[in-house]
Amino acid sequence: MERPGPRHATRPSSGSGSGGGGGGGREDCWSEGATETLIDAWGDRYVQLNRGNLRQKDWKEVADAVNNRQNGVKPRKTDIQCKNRIDTLKKKYKVEKAKPPPSKWPFYYRLHSLIGAANAVNKKPTTVTFTVKPKSNPNPTPTDSDEDDVVVRKNRVESADFSDGAACKELARAILKFGEIYERIESSKQQQMMELEKQRMEFTKDLEFQRMNMFMDAQLEIEKSKRAKYSPSSEVLSVYPL
Repeated sequence: MERPGPRHATRPSSGSGSGGGGGGGREDCWSEGATETLIDAWGDRYVQLNRGNLRQKDWKEVADAVNNRQNGVKPRKTDIQCKNRIDTLKKKYKVEKAKPPPSKWPFYYRLHSLIGAANAVNKKPTTVTFTVKPKSNPNPTPTDSDEDDVVVRKNRVESADFSDGAACKELARAILKFGEIYERIESSKQQQMMELEKQRMEFTKDLEFQRMNMFMDAQLEIEKSKRAKYSPSSEVLSVYPL
């Protein structure tokens, strides 16, 4: 009787290529180190563009940064693969954010400092720009326009920092500015309400005064009528007619 030969273990196919970084779906063998380099390279340009969309030139630079990292990546990544990987990481971040904290996903807090901070300040912190022009000069000269442009550019340059401390500082500055504006609006509303209440009280006072005058005039007329009706001359004429 022939004995069956030993069974040979078969290796699972690596065609699906799920990397160590984790991100959901097919990841084309993205390792944790390559994913970390990708997030850093993309995050730099993402913040420099005021958290806007990267252009094709930017994605090529991101791919070069990933491919040139220490212990490079094989096979090399294209700009399209880098963009698709970032989209996958964004979806994974939303899933992790919906779960109870803390998250065990290694890239959660790095993406939260980029995407979460952007949502906290409405993705464009530099939009909180106040330009006050003097009323005496309704038609600004070229010098005034240049100064305004310098102020706007300066604010944009100062906000081009993707660190957690800078994001918190920018958010705190925006909150303080909003608080000052809200306080001024509330103060103006209170002054208007006080002015309206003052006008209402004056109107009520005038109305009451007019009502009292009309009442007193009516009483005087009634008294005059009574006196004329019961005067002595009228009684004498009624007793001793001519």
